[in-house]
Amino acid sequence: MNKSLLLPILFLLTSVFYACNDGFEDYSTHPDDLLAFSTDTVAFDTILSTINTPYQLFKVYNPHAKALLIASVSLENGANSPFKINVDGRAGADFQNIEIRGNDSIYVLVDVKPVENNSDEPEYLTDYVVFVTHGISQKVLVEASSQDAVLWKGGTVIRSDTVLRNQKPFVVYDSLIIDEGVTLEIQEGTRLYMHGNAEMIVKGSLKIRGTPENPVTIRGDRFDYFVNIPYDRVPGQWGGIRFESNSYNNELQYVYIRNGKYGMDFKRSDPSLSKMKMNNVVMTNFKGVLLNAVNCRIEAENCEFSNAKDAILNLTGGVYSFTHCTIANYYMSSPESGWGNSDNATVRLLGSYWNEATETTEYYPIEHIGFYNSIIWGKGQNSSDIVLDADEKAVVVPFFQNCLIPNKDATNDDPADPRAQIVHCLINKDPKFKLTDSEDLIYNFRLDSLSPARNVADIPIATKLPKDIDGADRFADEGPDMGGYEFVPAKEL
Repeated sequence: MNKSLLLPILFLLTSVFYACNDGFEDYSTHPDDLLAFSTDTVAFDTILSTINTPYQLFKVYNPHAKALLIASVSLENGANSPFKINVDGRAGADFQNIEIRGNDSIYVLVDVKPVENNSDEPEYLTDYVVFVTHGISQKVLVEASSQDAVLWKGGTVIRSDTVLRNQKPFVVYDSLIIDEGVTLEIQEGTRLYMHGNAEMIVKGSLKIRGTPENPVTIRGDRFDYFVNIPYDRVPGQWGGIRFESNSYNNELQYVYIRNGKYGMDFKRSDPSLSKMKMNNVVMTNFKGVLLNAVNCRIEAENCEFSNAKDAILNLTGGVYSFTHCTIANYYMSSPESGWGNSDNATVRLLGSYWNEATETTEYYPIEHIGFYNSIIWGKGQNSSDIVLDADEKAVVVPFFQNCLIPNKDATNDDPADPRAQIVHCLINKDPKFKLTDSEDLIYNFRLDSLSPARNVADIPIATKLPKDIDGADRFADEGPDMGGYEFVPAKEL
């Protein structure tokens, strides 16, 4: 080929190539061709000032046919900002000449690197991510509430009587152990965030003194999202609370405990001594058994025990009383979530116990177990069942008075299992809870207006607990309701 023709041909081919490159260098300069955003605000939940947060993200769209050239993307407060950004896969604080093709988008990731506030009060953090396109600025607000925290790492042992007050939240790594003979008192409003597999192990006594206005909270320490669901709704975020055999006189009032691998595990004890008294306690969303006890004395009033992959209650031997409690198992999930559905009974009442150490079956008769003005219900393959020990040597005689209970083999007040005593109960009647959204893991176990559990609780029993978990008057309408919550027309989610 004539070399004099080669250069024009190469020039022509190059021109054709770039002309076919989607017009990517033909940027729009029209002032109306601006960016669009998936949100105008990126808001972090409460963050702990000593712990880095995971990223949150938003999308930046070019909704126009022509490509846009973003002259700059930066944080308004620059290097002084507690926030950091990642733009289209590049980390930094200031970016220039970011291209977005026509009808395309990019991601911007935001995280927070907060410093300690040196205060018990949270600090409000705010900044803007600023986009400048052909001289025009657009902003996305980023905000967070940063809270200092006390970090307990390497296993913390409480060796003398201690009071935790509502100041900074506590983040528990590994374990929190209450030594034998020692009492830990947790006062109103205190927050315990449990990391990873962290457990609370009680050898002495635990006394939680929450109030209706300032309950105590025990939950996992993750504040980010599992896909689009906050980790605060996801089960299995930490270990659980274990009460050893020599632990007695535990008392919990107005406390919310959620999202562990198990809830409370009470080791074999002396049922003549009080193991636990619970008033106005809400425990929800556990990956194992919510409440497991062997030969204990436990009393629960005005409580919600809900959602566990294994049983809600797994009780062997001992003395138990549940009054105005809502015991509900709707532990279900979509297949992609990966934490599965419950295929176990909501309540298991047992008179025998397998001792793994000796590899023998031990028998502990249930001296008394009574359910009063309570609701027991579940939805799942087997989660609606109440199961009594099948071993003929086991002694199990539960008592139900003015309760709503499931019994797949019964249609009236005659129990399918003759060992159960049932008085004035509703059997196989859907309690019609206000909301059970297993897709987004949002639940409200208060009663719907059409619930059959309304106005049918035993009045003398209800008189001893005239207020429900929320503080609503049980005698403000036609009569007290079964369960932990009184129906209130104006009560919203």
